[in-house]
Amino acid sequence: MKFTIEALYALHIFNDYSNDLVFLPTPFKEGEGKKEGLLRILETGYEDLKKMGLVLDNKPTEKCAEYGLYLKEYHDAEYHCQIDLNYFYAPQVDEFNNMAVIIHQDDEGLYHINRTGDLVFLAFLMQHHPVLQNADDKIKDYLHSQWEEEAYLRFMVHHGNDEGIHITVANFGKITQDILYVTNSEHLYKYDLEHQLLCSIDSEQLKKEILGKLKVKVYNGG
Repeated sequence: MKFTIEALYALHIFNDYSNDLVFLPTPFKEGEGKKEGLLRILETGYEDLKKMGLVLDNKPTEKCAEYGLYLKEYHDAEYHCQIDLNYFYAPQVDEFNNMAVIIHQDDEGLYHINRTGDLVFLAFLMQHHPVLQNADDKIKDYLHSQWEEEAYLRFMVHHGNDEGIHITVANFGKITQDILYVTNSEHLYKYDLEHQLLCSIDSEQLKKEILGKLKVKVYNGG
């Protein structure tokens, strides 16, 4: 199912919320009042849901209710990640803390909502993201293994064309981490966008940090 942002927010309003979804702000138009904007978004989104077959005879279908539940779990989560510009992730939404809700924005600007195991999403990233695919081929640059100040413009001059994965973390809706991991032909680097600090890391540290940011628990047998 492909949702417009208005269809997402229609589901959100059906859930009796009128605040923003973390990393997906309400699509108000410039100069539009909140009440006026929410009414427009609801009307547009409702029509989109009807076109998708999620509202029939002016009643939400079971599938619509299912997506609404996923969106509620995303909204109610205390912790969220944004991966690059197009994956919005809320982990530990179930009683066992191993399921996640992922909202993905595709190349058309439409949204997909999925609820899946956090390990499944991690495996997807490891298999498909260029930085994670090739991490084991990189080594730490020991000349730059400690945090160093690096202005953003200087960082972009040196690494603007390098492959990167950008992970932003929010706790209770407030951004607490904003990290960019980049690779060149030999090395891995970690850049703190908020504090403009750079250091080199190895692939094991990268994997450990990705696990931590996605809140994935890996259990060893024995």
